[in-house]
Amino acid sequence: MIQTLKQIKNRIRSTENTQKVTSAMEMVSVAKLNRIGKKLHGLGEYVFALSELMYEFINSQDGLTHPFFKARERTDKICLCLITADSSLCGAYNNNIIRFAEQFINQHGKERVSLVCVGRKGFNYFKKYNLEILNTYIGMNGRYSEKIIQEVENNLINTFVSGKVAQIYIAYTHAKTALVHKPTIEKYLNIEYTPTKKIDYILEPDRGDILDEIIPKYISMKLRLIILNAFSAEHSSRTVAMKTATDNAKELLQSLVLLRNKVRQASITQELLEIISSSEALRG
Repeated sequence: MIQTLKQIKNRIRSTENTQKVTSAMEMVSVAKLNRIGKKLHGLGEYVFALSELMYEFINSQDGLTHPFFKARERTDKICLCLITADSSLCGAYNNNIIRFAEQFINQHGKERVSLVCVGRKGFNYFKKYNLEILNTYIGMNGRYSEKIIQEVENNLINTFVSGKVAQIYIAYTHAKTALVHKPTIEKYLNIEYTPTKKIDYILEPDRGDILDEIIPKYISMKLRLIILNAFSAEHSSRTVAMKTATDNAKELLQSLVLLRNKVRQASITQELLEIISSSEALRG
């Protein structure tokens, strides 16, 4: 269909507005990614070192009885904590982790799995399923909130310690690099470990008291590392998606400007031809 000059100008104006919006969203996502990156930097190494220390102390102790290491035998139910975004415009970020979680649920059986949803997209998708949703946390929008994360941590721990579920898993998107993201499901509770060579430490105070401090700290920091990793992947995905959209809008704008110039030139040529034809007709 041949477009009029007015229609092309309207499309140019609309494309320019879209380009401004996507460019602004890209810059916002970059700023959020940088803020999350500052919190994430070093936390992974800290959690790894904390886990190594915890496992070494555990191997040095006979008869470990901490509740976080015991699988619940009275039930076979599983709790899956799903971390998604609250909004769209982040490429395949939400779809990938939702599909991954859906496979996990189908594998273990809908009747066995209860959900904890961190993020609106995951909640909106699974609320249509015949699943038990224990808790929902929406409105974080990829921003780190110690208050909400502490609430998530307390609810997950209480759900496990009370015996409502036998195990807790967390489904999130692991940001390997700024451009490489991998949907991941990781066991949160109970903590599993493989005994290694026993090392006898001389500890002060009691070994049990030290573990009572280290184990909850490890659980707490691990959850924060996972959530920050998911947020980092979300902002990175949105940055890439908005940059792609901005680049596409720029290319479309260039083609529309070229088309506008061609239509305008054709219109001028047509008007000149009409003037010349009228002049020749007047001359007889």
